[in-house]
Amino acid sequence: MSTTTRIIVAAVLATVPKAGLAENAPSPTYKALQCPAPTVGTTWAILERDGANRQVQPYLSSLGQGETGTGVVSSPPFKIGDDTLTFTICGHDGQGGSRGENYIALVDARKGNVLLKTMAPGNDALQERSWDTSQFPGIQARIEVHDGLAEGAFAWLGVGKIDASPSLVVDFSKGMPKDWERPERSAEAQYEVIAGGIPFQRHAEAFTLIPNTGSVEIPCGFAAKRLYFLGCTVAGGKPLTTYGGIEIHYRTGSPEVFPLMCGFTLDGRQKLLGRSKAMHLHPSADPFQHYLAIAPRADEIEKIRLVATPSKYLVPRITAITCETLATSARLLPLPDTSPAADEATWIAAHTISAGVPALGDVMDEIRAANGMPPTEADSAVHFRKYTLDTAFRSEGVAVADFNGDGQLDIAAGNVYYHRSDGGARADWKRQPMLGEPKEFPRLGYSDAFLCFADDLNGDGAIDLLVVGFPGGETRWLENPGKGGAVWKTHLALAQTGSESPALVDLDGDGRQELLFMDGQRCSVARPGPDPTQPWITQALAGPDDPGPAHGLGTGDVNGDGRTDVVIPNGWWEAPAEAGKLPWLFHKADLFGGAQLCVYDFDGDGGADVLGSSAHGYGISWCEQTPAGWQTHEIDTSLSQTHALHLVDLNGDGLMDFVTGKRVWAHNGHDPGSCEPAELCWFEQTRANGQVSWTKHLADVDSGVGLHVVVADLNGDKLPDLVTSNKTGVHYFEQAGK
Repeated sequence: MSTTTRIIVAAVLATVPKAGLAENAPSPTYKALQCPAPTVGTTWAILERDGANRQVQPYLSSLGQGETGTGVVSSPPFKIGDDTLTFTICGHDGQGGSRGENYIALVDARKGNVLLKTMAPGNDALQERSWDTSQFPGIQARIEVHDGLAEGAFAWLGVGKIDASPSLVVDFSKGMPKDWERPERSAEAQYEVIAGGIPFQRHAEAFTLIPNTGSVEIPCGFAAKRLYFLGCTVAGGKPLTTYGGIEIHYRTGSPEVFPLMCGFTLDGRQKLLGRSKAMHLHPSADPFQHYLAIAPRADEIEKIRLVATPSKYLVPRITAITCETLATSARLLPLPDTSPAADEATWIAAHTISAGVPALGDVMDEIRAANGMPPTEADSAVHFRKYTLDTAFRSEGVAVADFNGDGQLDIAAGNVYYHRSDGGARADWKRQPMLGEPKEFPRLGYSDAFLCFADDLNGDGAIDLLVVGFPGGETRWLENPGKGGAVWKTHLALAQTGSESPALVDLDGDGRQELLFMDGQRCSVARPGPDPTQPWITQALAGPDDPGPAHGLGTGDVNGDGRTDVVIPNGWWEAPAEAGKLPWLFHKADLFGGAQLCVYDFDGDGGADVLGSSAHGYGISWCEQTPAGWQTHEIDTSLSQTHALHLVDLNGDGLMDFVTGKRVWAHNGHDPGSCEPAELCWFEQTRANGQVSWTKHLADVDSGVGLHVVVADLNGDKLPDLVTSNKTGVHYFEQAGK
């Protein structure tokens, strides 16, 4: 099909000098970035907003592309069983109804003819309806939900539940069933130019560049002053929810990630912008789309990656990208020679976002204020002051100890440690290299320090640093020279160290800590021999038929015998009464977790339970030990990549809480929720009559965690503080009290 282009002009263009540029500076040059042919998308989505943009329970809705979207969604075939089929339905069949275009139908799966049909009820709220199916016993049928109206109002419908027991039972509040068909079609190669203050060229029929599969990569090969993204809406968007992100990858250096967050860089409304001060969107010449301005680094951009968050069911609308650049490239197409009016130019100068600007925590508090929600920490009795010691990616492991012997706790990350200056303020930290030049790693990759542990490994009284490298790689320890400024010696402890959550723990009660890890196919421990500078001595705790490497590892007294057992998601090894006896007895269990596993009696019934998190997905749960087995209780599903877990009584009420957060770019942007805020949070435990409940509190929204988080009282005020190191840098969170 031939490519055609049309021009939409929706405003009189004012040719005024761009604010902030010198009089003789080159005028801004706007060029359209060629993007891969997008899909038209699908009308159907699981939404939490109705046609009036009110918060409702999740349901299947045709508002996925706004009220103008049309299409059909259908169930897999099923056998009609009971005499009655019930369902809930909402929405409209045109203003006044009776258009015959928006309905739910029972269809003969073999012949294709409609057996029963119910029109949209003309109500935004779900209404219960039923069909008498006794006349169709045993017939293979399917459910079809039709939206045939492409109008801008009263042209949508939704379905909440369908009960055709026993053959088909669907509750759309649980999400879209995988076997329901929502066909997409490719957009035709037709383009249109939207010539406003900032011009765009977009695919005429494309709803969004982002496919339902979740991401698209757009090659670049040039530098740009600004990038403008057209669309920036998400149907039924919920404030503070991140529905995806924009990743800018450079030829050299680390990528930058910008969240597509409703109320900030996305809006749930199409025609009118929300009024939040945090909104960084400007109306475009298309009344149904807005634009976002981003200032990238001055480096050459290799590619732009647009990502949707799979768990949110909704795909953000991005329809075109305009580059403000003087570069020439085969990827760039010329656009009309325009300049924004003075007020629009002023807005662009004030609202262009860049890495770390504006601060995400401030943005989220502004969104909360605009929507009548309390500030981030208002509901917490514990508050923190954040100190960023380093913005470089040094490690994903961190350790706290007095490394320089001055009586104050220091922070180690990789091959450097940070100490307070003599007589300096609490925020005045200095970096001290251990091995000469400090190592810095690109964020699109990994460090050689996945976990760090502090201990006196050679018994000389100075605290050394044990560094666990990439899984399957070596573990080394850095020998403290005992005097500031001297180079630390490096010693190989293990040539290979498996698992992503090794632990340094005293398993045998002899007062010395061992490294617990997975050695090839077995759970093992390693400890220094008579000469700690030589490779360590390894012993396998597991028998030859026990489970192999696990993504999740922890310790604790599971059976109440006073000894420290070892826990993995598949079960646990029982510490023997006779010290040194091998192998340990393994007990099978179906436990939840993929990072550190924490053992504690959460419900107070006398039996130890297990807490676990999802290292590369969503979810935190605790597993209750009962006489009948282990029962899993969900705590949270809002946070992904919780690759670090630390059990601690953070608020001093006598009950154990826990600290966790998002591991930033655990798989370099390919894990679910990688564009969502990098939260550091803690969950407060409360208990009443044996029932356990949890309250999530945010400590920070743009730092996250590495592979573990350290909790220690760094300033001597007897309040636990938090320390992290990851791809955002090295951070110290001082507890400010209640």
